[in-house]
Amino acid sequence: LCSSGLPSDVIIEVGEWSFHLHKFPLLSRSGVLENLIAEFSGEAEKKCVLQFHDIPGGAKAFLLVAKFCYGVKIDLTAANVVSLRCAAEYLRM
Repeated sequence: LCSSGLPSDVIIEVGEWSFHLHKFPLLSRSGVLENLIAEFSGEAEKKCVLQFHDIPGGAKAFLLVAKFCYGVKIDLTAANVVSLRCAAEYLRM
């Protein structure tokens, strides 16, 4: 997901998966991520690490959410639409 060559500044852990992302694509799309990342903004030396243990749909749904935040086209299917919608509501998107 982070293919811009810039180092990631946010790590989001969902279950066993770790997503190394950039904060700016996330801030504009999710109220929850915006608030959580803002809590770390004063701590310049620490990398922002967020853990989600109860996100609906788990890591697979969050992967689609992250792709959406980066502007990557995602395919909605009968198999993923419910978990994706619930994850979006959970993250206040």
